[in-house]
Amino acid sequence: MIPGKIIETIIVMAYFLTMLFFGWRGRKQSAESYWIAERRYSATRITISLVATIFGASSTIGIIGLGYARGLTGAWWSLMGGIALIPFALFLASRVRASNAYTLPDILKKAYGEKVSMPAGIVIAVAWCGVIAAQLVAGGRLVAGLFSVDFQVALFAVAVVFTAYTFWGGQLSVIRTDFWQFMFFGAGFLIALAFLLLSLSSTPVPWWKNIPVGHWRFPVSSSFGWYDVLVYYPLIVGLPYLVGPDIYSRVLCAKSGQAAKKAALNAAVIVMPLSFLLALFGLLARAKFHGIPADAALPKVLAACIPTGLKGLVAVGFLSAIMSSADTCLISASTILALNVFRPVYGGNTGQYLKVTRWGVVLLGTISWLIASQEQGIISSLLLGYTVFVGGIVMPILGTFFQERLRITPKAAFWAVIIGGGTAIAGKVSGGLAMKTLLTGHGQVFLREVLGPQYMSIFPILLSVSVLLLISRINRT
Repeated sequence: MIPGKIIETIIVMAYFLTMLFFGWRGRKQSAESYWIAERRYSATRITISLVATIFGASSTIGIIGLGYARGLTGAWWSLMGGIALIPFALFLASRVRASNAYTLPDILKKAYGEKVSMPAGIVIAVAWCGVIAAQLVAGGRLVAGLFSVDFQVALFAVAVVFTAYTFWGGQLSVIRTDFWQFMFFGAGFLIALAFLLLSLSSTPVPWWKNIPVGHWRFPVSSSFGWYDVLVYYPLIVGLPYLVGPDIYSRVLCAKSGQAAKKAALNAAVIVMPLSFLLALFGLLARAKFHGIPADAALPKVLAACIPTGLKGLVAVGFLSAIMSSADTCLISASTILALNVFRPVYGGNTGQYLKVTRWGVVLLGTISWLIASQEQGIISSLLLGYTVFVGGIVMPILGTFFQERLRITPKAAFWAVIIGGGTAIAGKVSGGLAMKTLLTGHGQVFLREVLGPQYMSIFPILLSVSVLLLISRINRT
């Protein structure tokens, strides 16, 4: 009889090889297909692709880890995203699709010119390396926990597979495989949840007695208060769903504005209940296993509760969630790097930049792998990327939709990107040492009093808004 480990290895290897095959098969596609999948997909396919993109590392190991660490309030991570998708669907989705842009900075380019879209592209590429790194960390930990191999070896294998698949396949392969990857994720998650509940039913002590009382509290708890729900999460976690390169890249692949709007609303409806289920999974893992790192909750459940042989199939389900989010982030960031950063410098026809986009995939995939190899936490890596992105990009993008009313000028948008993004980066590098030095001790105390404990993440957003409005007013007068 073939040992279980060999069966599981064969299953996961078969999944990796299948993904590589689908990517390789799409290697000869056109630039239009590679960047925006020919803009021909229905609301149903865009819905599934949106949900598959959202439920990546942050909602597998990430939210399950938050559920393990603090309980039901862990659901807020993607729940906030689901809530943000509603105003996006109602007010922005069809307008984004009508722009016929290739990337999110293209929207800035149409409103303010290349002098704004180019630095925005750089900020997004930098920020999204942190987001991609989080997906790689999740995949690496899952494979390492399943096969008892060194994390760095598992991380490298995951990075190579997903980078090569995206390099060949682009947006077209991503959308084509998102449906099946989401189905694998849903099946794998439900199977893992069923076996976790089964293992808890046989424990001598009622399982709910092993869960801290505070873990059942919602919407707030002792470790997650109203400040997080009403200020920090809406700004740092919610805004990337309202204005985000991965979300916009899905919408730009829709066949019409109506399809884009419907897809975003459908995705919001799916995201919300799944958020609670994932947090509940972490809560149940807390009842089963004590004293393990929060990010290890899912790998531990897979290793200890799932029968040999079936374990490989369940792991593929969770790897599918991670891959379907990582490939979208990588292709979006590399397209932005090619079209909005390199093209303005070197010129030439847009279609010539397909090869540049592909090598951008390799470059950003490598940088993300190097960041992930530092073994940062999944949520902390995501927060790093989101903070830089929100600080520099979100407000100028939102300003494009109200440009005539607010009379925002290109110069104001340029400095909002530079100052907001630069401040956000300075607030994160080396523990924010540069920003803390500039603010001095008195400035830090003042901002903490006014903006709360996460002032280093919120301050760049306020700076971006202030610069956008103030310089526009000065330019007009």
